[in-house]
Amino acid sequence: MKNRRLFSCIVLLILSVFSCEKRICGCVFPTSPLAGDWTLNSITYPMTQKTVPASEAGYSETLTFDGLVSNGSYRQVRNGLPIQNSPYTLSFPKGGSTEGIIYFSKDSTEQSFQLAGMKLYLSERVPRGAVLADGAIYEYKQQ
Repeated sequence: MKNRRLFSCIVLLILSVFSCEKRICGCVFPTSPLAGDWTLNSITYPMTQKTVPASEAGYSETLTFDGLVSNGSYRQVRNGLPIQNSPYTLSFPKGGSTEGIIYFSKDSTEQSFQLAGMKLYLSERVPRGAVLADGAIYEYKQQ
């Protein structure tokens, strides 16, 4: 009788241990704050401080970001035709999640960004580690 009771307790203990959900790493990877579709709204040129609306830019452009901060997918479409795509990662040197750098894996370039409301501001894209003295700022609206 004691053996049967002991055996039942052991079986119950084993079943309860294996029925628990096992966590793989305990990590939670956040989605990219850039996630979504963005449409070109305007371009500001630094030398003249002239802002040109998208309607006068001579082309239409949509950017799509998806995925996680550490592993995302980027796609650029201009005048309805795919121009480029690349895996990307984000870095936030100043902390927060509204200002940082996008690193594009496919061509080893980077681009600084700033989010303000429903607008995304992108600098010129440059080779990794390069510094650009001046460059246009592209403003996109989220669709």
